[in-house]
Amino acid sequence: MAGIVHLVKTNPALAPLFIFGGSGVVGGIAYMGHCLRSNPDVIIAKTKPEKPWERIQPHENVKLWSPNKEFWDNRKANAAVPDRE
Repeated sequence: MAGIVHLVKTNPALAPLFIFGGSGVVGGIAYMGHCLRSNPDVIIAKTKPEKPWERIQPHENVKLWSPNKEFWDNRKANAAVPDRE
């Protein structure tokens, strides 16, 4: 760490390189942590069920981004109504 600080002090043009490179590394690690915490298809604990994707209900949207919000709203509303046979 002291070597990097000394290098930046002697050549200030390298500061943006370390700032943006470091923020990219931190952002990548943060995204991997987000995926490990919130995605149902990532298995960390071996004691939980082996197929976590079976815990997803048909009306749940697990996508990071969905362009069709109305589809999931309609599906959630229809899931509350029991099927009539």
